[in-house]
Amino acid sequence: MSKLLDFYGDFAQAVQSCSGCGWTGLGAEMESGEVFDEGVEKNCPRCDRRWGYVQFSLVVDDDHPAVWRG
Repeated sequence: MSKLLDFYGDFAQAVQSCSGCGWTGLGAEMESGEVFDEGVEKNCPRCDRRWGYVQFSLVVDDDHPAVWRG
């Protein structure tokens, strides 16, 4: 089982390093791998090594703050 990544939090904005090929870059630069009903695998953009898994998020709120983007 893959590690669950907080892709929409700190992971995407932090510098990551691949132990397989030495690639470094932001987590947001990770490639999407296999897609499932509830999420997607994230892979190294250079060597395609699987880093982990991101669950899709869905928030529904009929009375949301004006600062929330739709």
